[in-house]
Amino acid sequence: MLCLRGKSGVSEYVSAVILVVIVLGALTLIYAHFNAVMSLSEALFSESLIRYSIDIRSLLVVTATHVSNDGILHLIVATGEYPVEIYGVYVDDVLLEGCPPLEFKTLRPYDVVEISCRLPETPEVVRVKISYNGGLIEVLSSKI
Repeated sequence: MLCLRGKSGVSEYVSAVILVVIVLGALTLIYAHFNAVMSLSEALFSESLIRYSIDIRSLLVVTATHVSNDGILHLIVATGEYPVEIYGVYVDDVLLEGCPPLEFKTLRPYDVVEISCRLPETPEVVRVKISYNGGLIEVLSSKI
């Protein structure tokens, strides 16, 4: 019979404890990774959801419009409960350069402003489209 008198191995209790520590450490790392990924995606999703809800609730109303004799388009617009960002003003499907001016690109809630833009030509009636973060609004404007 073969008998080992000076055993120098690890007992089964110590090996079980080491195995449990390794498994718990791995589970902690996995949990930390998924927790970080979930919190990051939640932050990104909530930011985009907030921006989307503000964009969908943004309201822009054209209260009056006319074209003066010197070829300037006058638009009086009002906003609603949320801020409005104006992207561009189109006249007969042509984008007007520099319209609206920089101070009227972002309008505050409950703002009423007059936007003036020079037209390249002065027709009797023009179709005006305003593109903003809540959509597109279209009005007709005539010469006075």
